[in-house]
Parts: sequence; C-alpha cells; structure tokens
Amino acid sequence: YTNTGSRDKNEDAVLVGKEVVSEGFREAVLDAPFITAVCDGVGSEKSGETASQFCLRLLGEAGCPAEADFGAVLTDIHVKIRKAASRSHSAENMQTALCALAVDEEGRGLCVNVGSSSLYRFVNGTITQISAERDTGKQTSAQGQEDAADDAGQVCLGVIGSDGDAPQIDLIPLENDFGAEPDDMVIITSDGISDYVSSSEFEVGLSMDLPISEKLAALAKLALLNGSTDNLSIIGIKPFIDFEELSALTRHDAVGETVNVIEMLEEQSASHAEEEKDELSDILTIDLGDIIGKSKPVPEPEQHHDIVSREDIELETHDLFMQAQASLSRLSSLIPPNKKKGD
Repeated sequence: YTNTGSRDKNEDAVLVGKEVVSEGFREAVLDAPFITAVCDGVGSEKSGETASQFCLRLLGEAGCPAEADFGAVLTDIHVKIRKAASRSHSAENMQTALCALAVDEEGRGLCVNVGSSSLYRFVNGTITQISAERDTGKQTSAQGQEDAADDAGQVCLGVIGSDGDAPQIDLIPLENDFGAEPDDMVIITSDGISDYVSSSEFEVGLSMDLPISEKLAALAKLALLNGSTDNLSIIGIKPFIDFEELSALTRHDAVGETVNVIEMLEEQSASHAEEEKDELSDILTIDLGDIIGKSKPVPEPEQHHDIVSREDIELETHDLFMQAQASLSRLSSLIPPNKKKGD
C-alpha cells in the first residue's frame, strides 16, 4: 500500500513481485525466491518519485540475488541512478532510500536496508524492528543544515543516488526461516509511517481480525492522525499454509467500518486500568472474618426454652377468670340500685 499522505505528490513506491506500484493497494501471491521493497524518494520536482520508481524497476529486473551479491547489485543500481540524474535536468539530485525483504528457495529471509525506511518482524503478537536505526543526515545543499520539513534541494547521505557518497547498505539475515515462527509476518514501511506509529500501536493494528490490506490501511491512517507530514507506504508479507488460510488473509467480506487504532488502544488501556483497579481493590480489602477469627471466640448466648405443663396453663386460666369476675363485681357496686315503681 502506498499513498501521497499529506504531500501533494507521492515520492514513495513499492515493489510487489516485479510490479512497481506508485499509488494504492496491491495483493499478490509470491513464490520463493522473491523480493519485495519500499523506496522513499527524496529531492525536488519529479526527481524523488523518479528515483524510487527507477530503483525498484532495476531491483525487480535483478530478481532475488544471493546475499553475497546484494551489495554489488545495489551499487550497480546506485551508479545507474547517478548517470540518469546527470543526463536530465528534471532528474537532478535524484536519490532514494530502500528497504526490502528477500526470501530464497529455502525460506531464509534477508533484510536489505539503505536509508531511513524500516523493516519489522511481527511474531506471536510482538513486533521487533530488524533494520538498524539510521540518521540519513538530511542536509540542504545550500546551507548544510538539517531541514526535515522540506525535502526540496536535500542531499541524503548514504542513500541510493546520493552525490559523492556510496550507499550505506545493511544486510541483516532473519534469525529464523521466514514462516518458521508462530503467526510470522514481516512489515516494511517508509518513515512517513514508522516515525509516527509506536510499537504498541503496530501490535494492536496487526492483531486485528481483518484482512492484511485493512490492517495496513488502518496503520497508514493512524500515522496521519498522529501528525505524519510525509508520504505513506507499507508492505505486509505473511506466509500461508494452504489456500483456505490465504482466503482468510485476503478476504474482502470483512471490510466494514474504518478501524481506528487509537480508539482500540484507548479501550485496551481502559481495560488494563480496570483490571489493575480490581486487583488493587482485592489487595486493599480487609477480610473482617479473618480478623475476627483470630480474636478469642465469643460464645453465643444460650437460649432457654421453658416447658409449660398443662396444670400450669389451667391454673393460670383460673386466676384470670377470678380476676375478671372480681372486676365485674367492682363495676356492679358502682351502679346505683333501681328505685321501686311508684316511689
């Protein structure tokens, strides 16, 4: 995937098989040996995009050379780009960074890096940068001062096509054969993405249950949301066992709402915070039952149940009857006697 991002034109390009792509998506099934790469062109006018596309075309024609031959192949491409720049005013100052993955017939992977682009390996939910961090020494040719905001008139030291400096080529073999690790995947990006997406954001984006193309698009969008001012290019390469797995990796029926990796990270952080809060609450909760249990036990008061006999009930009833009769007698004495009729 490659896109202009926040720039007016795209000076990036990607190599998929032998096809050079300067805009949009490409999906392909590649049989080893193969090479796939990102080029990040620098310069002014059309020279940056010309350099990146020219470099990838020459690399595609070279096929997948052995590790021992890569230095010579890239040096030859560097010389050809320098010659093309000297013959055309529109291609003046034509230079490009390059980052590639080469896989041979045995599945051995090789990271090839010239400049500021990056290659990562995503294994079992964890991302690791394979390419070496490098300061390309971007300088304006007139002032000799760093100016990362504008590539116009820049000289990037040690990249392909740089004037007076041989390219600084890093060849880094992958520790294990490509596809030997659980859920193995290689990611190549231009610095328009790698400089603006953190490792944790990469891991969240690549762990989503989406086709690879949707994951890459989400990460490119995230780079823009995080303030990227450059072109955006990213490649995802993943081995597959059979065509059923391939169908799951490239399915298009899963495309729905645009995925926002930032929101997913916030939800993940909130979930972790809630788990930590619950754990802290468990630690701080005082078990009163345990504390009480450690003190001297207090016996419960005994409950006495009096057994009442039938004779007691009859006696109590008789007493109540006598009390009631006495009360009636007292009430009768308070009523004056009736006078005889005629008195």
